[in-house]
Amino acid sequence: MPYVNLEEIFAHAKKKGRKKLAVAAAHDLESLKAVIRAQDEGAIDPLLVGDTLKIKEYLETLGKDPETYQIFEALDDTESAQKSVELVKTGQADFLMKGFLNTSDLLRAVVNKETGLGLGRTISHINIMEIDGYEKLLIITDVGIVISPTLQQKKEIIENAVNVLRNMDYDEPKVAILAAVESVNPKMPETVDAAELQKMNEEGEIKHALVEGPISFDIALNKRTAEKKGYKGKIAGDPDILVVPSVVAGNILVKAIGRFGKVRSIAFVTGASVPIVLTSRGTLAEGKYYSILACIAAL
Repeated sequence: MPYVNLEEIFAHAKKKGRKKLAVAAAHDLESLKAVIRAQDEGAIDPLLVGDTLKIKEYLETLGKDPETYQIFEALDDTESAQKSVELVKTGQADFLMKGFLNTSDLLRAVVNKETGLGLGRTISHINIMEIDGYEKLLIITDVGIVISPTLQQKKEIIENAVNVLRNMDYDEPKVAILAAVESVNPKMPETVDAAELQKMNEEGEIKHALVEGPISFDIALNKRTAEKKGYKGKIAGDPDILVVPSVVAGNILVKAIGRFGKVRSIAFVTGASVPIVLTSRGTLAEGKYYSILACIAAL
């Protein structure tokens, strides 16, 4: 059953018991605040990788005894990423979090064919939004990693998002493939891809979801608009997932929704063997904490 608000995701996460979280470059005050909050609430046991002296200093600042934590020294961001990924790959941690390092350094370790966490498929970014005026949570993807996805990458982006929702107990998520129009136009390649993705779904190649496209944003989110325009699809006004044609389009869409509406959102990376907490270094502790819980819910 679709979730109405983010609290339902957080409640789902807390039912899963304590999970072990590997934090790459954990020498970051906001990251540690989030980790400690999740730990104190019984959601995680952290494994902290990075500059040991700084990590211990921050833990003491936050009123914690560093001797009660598992801390792994790493000399630089590359080593921090590699060691954190190794903790997950060897089963010592259940999922992964980006601390104070570049996203590219962490993802390079994640996708390494020999030592990483890749599954031979596209890794993608999902944004889960609680939007005032929309009756349930909405995923928008990919808004952060795959700049101009191919047809195959779009298929895997859909599957990644569907898998996340199915791990949160959704039965058959509804997926809208966004474009500017609802008809196929060879001069607009995203409409061609959208129609092909719907066909893949109808033929059973994309499973456990209802996929429709091409569909414009206004029709996707408003059933009355769909009726006025004569759109005959099954998911108008009721999608769980919006798939954007590019990172640029997704980035603009998410920021526009946030600017002109009352919105709360969380984001993380999926498509690897485990979900990854991947917030910007400027994100405050609360945002990082909520993303930790979202990743637990997606496990």
